Parts: sequence; C-alpha cells; structure tokens
Amino acid sequence: MFTAPDAPSALRAVPDAGQGLPSGSLACHAEAVFERVSPYDGVGFRNHCRRLFTFSEMLMRQADVAMDRDVAYAVAMCHDLGIVSRDDTGPTYLARSRALFERETAGQDLAGTPARIIDECMIYNHRILAVPNLSPQADAFRRAVQIEHSRGLLRFGLDADAVKQVFVRHPRGNFDRVLLDFTWRTLRREPLTLVHGIFF
Repeated sequence: MFTAPDAPSALRAVPDAGQGLPSGSLACHAEAVFERVSPYDGVGFRNHCRRLFTFSEMLMRQADVAMDRDVAYAVAMCHDLGIVSRDDTGPTYLARSRALFERETAGQDLAGTPARIIDECMIYNHRILAVPNLSPQADAFRRAVQIEHSRGLLRFGLDADAVKQVFVRHPRGNFDRVLLDFTWRTLRREPLTLVHGIFF
C-alpha cells in the first residue's frame, strides 16, 4: 500500500477506488451511526454518502494524497447527519455534523488523522468556492460534493466513464426527495447557511 513519503505514517494513501467500500471497525461503526440517525427510507441518502466517499477517494488517489480509508468513509457517512441530528448543537448543520462525528468516534481508532483535517473535511465539504490553505484531503471532499451534485458534469480531471460507473454502482434512488427535505430543513432552521457555509 502506497504511503505518501512526507505524510504521517498513520495516514495511508487511498488505493484504487475499484476495490470497494472499506469494512474495518470504524467504517462499520459509521454505517451503524448512519442507520441510527438517518430518518429516511430507501437507498438515496446512503448511496449519496457512498458516492461522495468514492469520488473523494478517486480525487485523492489522482493527487497522491494520503488518508485512511475507514476515516474517509466515516467522514462521508457523517457529513450530512448534522441536518437531521437531534443530539448535536452548532450554528450550522456543518458544525453539527462535525460535533456528531467527534461524539460518535470518541474512542475509535482514527489512524492518527489530524483533527484539523477531519474538521476541514466536515466544515468545508459543501463550500463551492475554493478555500485558501485547505488541506488536500478536505479539498478532495469539497470537489467530490461538486461532482456528486452536478451528477458528473464536473469531474476535476477524473475519467468520465469511471465517474459514470460510480453512479451506476450506487444509484440515486430517492435522493432527490431527500434533497428537498434537506433544503426545507435548512431554510426553516438556518437559512443563512445557504450563504455562510456554502458560498463563504
């Protein structure tokens, strides 16, 4: 397994995205958290998170960026849960997602991943505009969200067929309905997040 030479040894570089989803203890824990917190039926929301993980992995591999797969998967599975969590506080759903991740992974093995990188992955993943000095891991998540929501029209250099296959492997299902509910919850609870958090 490739490790970026100047990255902390605990941050293992993501391998070929074709090898499937991670199945370590942290990844399994993240799946269980998702199942407990998500209020939605169907595969739409879950597959959205899995596509985000896969696109992030592909982008990190493209850039030779190191991040433990289980940690990246846990970030992807938790990144939107602040929208629906009843147990976490924060000024925005992004901050609540970060609080949920921190609470739910306390005592879990995060493979030495710096807290700063996890914070940035959780807080900036929906930022449309580039963020100065953002870690490459977090920028991969930020760009992966744009690939996801543009349905592959944006690819940031990824192969078009490879991106298409991610959508085939993890179909959208009822995700459009979930997105409508996300928008309603955000407009009702924290409308300014649509500007402060997504654009700035």
